[in-house]
Amino acid sequence: MTLAMTFKPDFLERSRRMSGLKTDAAFAGAIGVSESVLSKAKRTNIATPAMIVGFYRSFGFTPGEVAEVTDVPDKDVKQAEMEASA
Repeated sequence: MTLAMTFKPDFLERSRRMSGLKTDAAFAGAIGVSESVLSKAKRTNIATPAMIVGFYRSFGFTPGEVAEVTDVPDKDVKQAEMEASA
């Protein structure tokens, strides 16, 4: 297990509903990431730095409102790091 920034419980779904955006593509675009990065975040719950910045820029959420530090499987962290560098 590895420590990583993860989204607070139900944050992604709640923030999408509050945004009023209807599709994952629109929501991903609003926070400045690709739809595949958003999809991976939904599966792993790992909050990448780009996503945290995107939530702040687009909706004014502070990092503490978005994410918390938790233990996650090593494989999820490695996948998130690879996508962030791509």
